[in-house]
Amino acid sequence: MSGRKRKPTITGLISEVVADQQRAKQQTAKIEQQAAAAWAKESAKNAAREQREQAARDRQGAREKELAAATAEADAITRTLRARITELETLLTSTLHEDPYISFEMLKQPWRTPEFRPSPELTTPAQPPDERDYAPAPLSALAMLSPGRRRAHVLAEQEGRERFQRDVSAHAERERQRHAHLEAARARHEQSRRQDHVRIEHQHEAVDRWAADYAEGKRKAVADYFVQVLGSGRYPADFPTNVKVAYQPVEGRLMVDIDLPLLEAMPEEKACEYLTTRKRLKYQLLSQQERNRLYHEVIGQMALRTIRSVFAADRERRLHEAVCNGYVDTINTATGQQVHWCLISVEVTREVFDGLDLSRIKPLDCLSYLHAKVSRTPHQYHPVQPIIEYPWDDLPYADEIDAAIDLDTTQNLLDLDGFEFERLMVQLFSAIPAFTEVKPTRSRGDGGIDLVAINTTEFIGGRVAIQAKRYAPHRKVGVDTVREIIGSITERDFNKAIVITTSSFTPQAHQEATRLGVELYDAERLLWLLRQYLHREFTIDKQGTGRSPFNTSPRP
Repeated sequence: MSGRKRKPTITGLISEVVADQQRAKQQTAKIEQQAAAAWAKESAKNAAREQREQAARDRQGAREKELAAATAEADAITRTLRARITELETLLTSTLHEDPYISFEMLKQPWRTPEFRPSPELTTPAQPPDERDYAPAPLSALAMLSPGRRRAHVLAEQEGRERFQRDVSAHAERERQRHAHLEAARARHEQSRRQDHVRIEHQHEAVDRWAADYAEGKRKAVADYFVQVLGSGRYPADFPTNVKVAYQPVEGRLMVDIDLPLLEAMPEEKACEYLTTRKRLKYQLLSQQERNRLYHEVIGQMALRTIRSVFAADRERRLHEAVCNGYVDTINTATGQQVHWCLISVEVTREVFDGLDLSRIKPLDCLSYLHAKVSRTPHQYHPVQPIIEYPWDDLPYADEIDAAIDLDTTQNLLDLDGFEFERLMVQLFSAIPAFTEVKPTRSRGDGGIDLVAINTTEFIGGRVAIQAKRYAPHRKVGVDTVREIIGSITERDFNKAIVITTSSFTPQAHQEATRLGVELYDAERLLWLLRQYLHREFTIDKQGTGRSPFNTSPRP
């Protein structure tokens, strides 16, 4: 019996089944954990791969943006460089459609009628006090039964009425002040409007006189008109714009001197590109030969353009010929001194110039046809002798010019500009019996001499050089001015020098003038002379008070 196998019991079978189920669950859980771990690992790999790919895409996008931005910058620079070169190559042809003529009406300042616009604080009245805001709150029925509350309410009403009356008075005073300030502002506006009207009216009268002188062919009026014409031309911002003009009516000739740019005004680059491998901009340079050629063409175009503007603006056909000399201000490398050298000179008659088709010519070929003098190496500033050179520095006189101003009977001398003050000095010395043939000089190259006159006083007379200084009272004329005029008259045939000013002189100036024999006229003497010989009362007042500080004759 002991060797026989025991028959399993129901309990044992159940236990085995339960154990099998538990093992199956554990196995399932293990498999699920392994699957989850594998999925997580795969997800992490995918995420890392996606991050790497995104980073690569971002780097590629950044590189493309950087390349696009750099290429755009290079293209913009190239367009700017080419536009500059085109501008210089077409200085002449780009203006052929423009009419340089300026009518005298265009030179008049427009009439202005500015509207009176006071601040809102002056135009907006303040809100008046409301009596209801000062009354106490009404008593309730229960409070009305209390005598003390009724008395307090009556006192509060009385106090409210008093405060209301005070605030009404204060409001009325504020309104009175507001109206006063408003009227004062209106008066200031009206005064400013009248002053502007008078100033513009005087300017219009001066332009009308200028136009009349121009119609009569007066040299100064004609020259000044063409200064306006040539000054209105459009040139690159870094080009010089100085111009000098002289009119010679007998020959019907206009002389024009223009300032030319230096070679440095020519661009050095002509294009730009972006190097992707080196990540930087690379400029394509103009060769030195190309820059020299461009400079040569520029000065030629400027001369032809100047003459074209002169003839085109001369609607009266007053001019028979024009001369244009182009100069540069540079350093003479041999001496180290500043020089003013002519690089181009052209003279042409209207008949010959009218036969040119400027839209089809080559500037240098055209100048050769006109027998112009052009420096063979203008980039090295080798000068040429002008065909006709006007003697600007030989003290020529400003012809037939009386003061183009109407001076009031009382006027502040410091309100005059330099031109007006100089012309007033012409009137003054012309009225003094001891002086004759009083003439103003030109503004440039006068060596400090503003007027030239003849002193008719016996034994001590002769040619007199006069320098006029319109200075504020606090600014004294120094010894340098005295030495300057002495240096000028020693080079010319003058017997005496006079310095006249709206100010006074330093002690050193007085000492030097005494030593060198220069007469000094200070503000006191100037005002006395104006009253004595022009019979006009002037002031010298920096603040504009209109009161003359000198009312007696000057000390001898």
